[in-house]
Amino acid sequence: MSEVEEVRSAWGRIVHWLEANAPASAQALCGPATDGDIASLHEALGLDVPDALEALLRMNNGSTAKDTKQVLSSGRVLPVRHPDAALFPAGMVLLGCAEIAEQYAKWRRSEEEHGIEGYWGASWVPVVQDFEGQYYGFAVDASGASSGFPVLEYGEGSLPGEASPSLGTLLDTFADALQRGRWDGWPARVERGSLRWGEE
Repeated sequence: MSEVEEVRSAWGRIVHWLEANAPASAQALCGPATDGDIASLHEALGLDVPDALEALLRMNNGSTAKDTKQVLSSGRVLPVRHPDAALFPAGMVLLGCAEIAEQYAKWRRSEEEHGIEGYWGASWVPVVQDFEGQYYGFAVDASGASSGFPVLEYGEGSLPGEASPSLGTLLDTFADALQRGRWDGWPARVERGSLRWGEE
């Protein structure tokens, strides 16, 4: 099975579980990314969007369909994340094309500001990130330096390290976790149609 097929299969399992067991959370899934969305992401990254990531985005362009915006008295607009966006353990959210571009730019700026080479490589593309978008998540290494596009895990105050051999494998672990109702120390429950990940 190719990596693209692996991603489609794993993501299909996740969506099927959500639709059957947590329909309110399933409604947080955005529609498929368009050609324009992918082209804009390619331009923002300055590198090719990995085929496996593109396949995922063309199925669902993020899990933020229920997110809203708040306008402050200063006129500044702040995004407001809906709890149903957190489909993955530890309250992680699937990023869409625009959010990937935004977070990629943020992490690249962080590397420059910290002056730490390897803090965030130019080929590391964030895919799944914590609810607040500040601390931890998973990124695809788009360099293709290893077999396929390995997945890195990153966290606050630490350099990213390899977490999975492929995006499809990572998504499979999430699909398995949904079926088991647990991912490491994170139990899952459904409340009024919404998936919620707790912490032991």
